[in-house]
Amino acid sequence: MIPIHPIDAGSTLLGRPIRPHPWASEDPEMFVIFLSAKSALSELRKWLFERRNIPFIWLQPGAESQELEETLSDSGINYSIGKCWVTTVVNENLNCEDPIPLQSWCLQTTSVDGSNCSVWRHFPPGSNHVREAPLEWTGDLIDLQESNELIPRYIRSLVNDGETLEEASIRLS
Repeated sequence: MIPIHPIDAGSTLLGRPIRPHPWASEDPEMFVIFLSAKSALSELRKWLFERRNIPFIWLQPGAESQELEETLSDSGINYSIGKCWVTTVVNENLNCEDPIPLQSWCLQTTSVDGSNCSVWRHFPPGSNHVREAPLEWTGDLIDLQESNELIPRYIRSLVNDGETLEEASIRLS
């Protein structure tokens, strides 16, 4: 599970960086939506307009509406309604068979000293953080390795011969 929140992005939740959007991966498996029906419909329309590869959608109770369900159905997107994700996981004792361990993670913000320079930071696995500067990018080492976003691609280009991506990330911080 990857926490997504456009306002809290760059901070952490249980030691995992909160991303500003769900598209760090071009092929996500599932979205569990904790938004109002109006907000969920707005996001869905934006994703459809952007021609995103939209995965299975799990609508939490309160996130569903007839218009949203019709849009999902008309778009051929598989979805679930009426069941709480957290309650389902607890009641059915669901566990991830191959969990990804906590990763080191990175954060790039805009300096608040008036220079508008970018500030790159590297955090050890499980580090907690509250972002206090404008966000440019955040993600874990997997995102840094695989994302096609501009900042991860740039950081990958700065890796020296014989250096791992994590070593380069630490050196640049």
